[in-house]
Amino acid sequence: MQSDTDFLGLAQGNEPGMFHFTVADHLARLDGRLYGGTAIAASIATAELVSNRRALWMTTQFVATAEHGTDVTVLAEVLAPGRRTSQVRVTGTDNEGRVVFASLGATGRYREGGLTGELENPPVVGSPEDAEVWTSPFSGLARFASPGFTIPPVPQKSGFSRVIEIREPEVLDHPDPGPGRLCLWVRRADREPISPAVAAYMADMVPLSVAHAFGVVAGGTSLDNTIRIGAFVESEWILLDLRPHLAVGDYGHGAAHIWSQDRRLLATASQTASMIHFDFGPG
Repeated sequence: MQSDTDFLGLAQGNEPGMFHFTVADHLARLDGRLYGGTAIAASIATAELVSNRRALWMTTQFVATAEHGTDVTVLAEVLAPGRRTSQVRVTGTDNEGRVVFASLGATGRYREGGLTGELENPPVVGSPEDAEVWTSPFSGLARFASPGFTIPPVPQKSGFSRVIEIREPEVLDHPDPGPGRLCLWVRRADREPISPAVAAYMADMVPLSVAHAFGVVAGGTSLDNTIRIGAFVESEWILLDLRPHLAVGDYGHGAAHIWSQDRRLLATASQTASMIHFDFGPG
């Protein structure tokens, strides 16, 4: 949990369950506004802190945005403290008290000897060492640019690229082949182990897989992020196994399985986004 508070810059507030963080560069999108992965990560981290239990699931609805430098107040409330499970609500507000995001989730204590197992098969991919390094969030979209057009450069180490490294391996075999399947190795730039909160931060990439599925140069503004969390093991790299499901009227839906480096299923995530088409001028 200490690693999460450091990563997010979370500070304890003056009231029980209250925390603060500032929308810093690595917590913002390329346009300087709050990154959706930051909101769900802060919701998981604070839910675990107030309940002193492990996160089981979290869903975050994005209500508004917050500009770079905004102080965001996060209030985490345990609505139902059960013997093993705590039901938690988390609300993020900006400097003027407007709701930026609202989250619901649960934390819990595992029952020793309880039902345990993984029921999905991981894709077979190349190693992180042999994978192509992404130099910007647009790297994966370059293949869809029209002839004569180029993907514009972005400031080096901007947004989440300040704190995470992304590599795209060769996919040798996939258990659910189809359009837009995209596998990405991701790790923290500081090489610290990845927690559920940071994994949720990293997994905010489903719109990219939707764009891949339709062969368009597009991204998306998140309407929600959801994650369901298994037993995390220490892993420097995680594999984001992105699986787009459908799109209608420029709303895209999809999921991501999150695998450890030794092929253990750590979590499953899903997302809905309003798709945004990029119009890049001639290079």
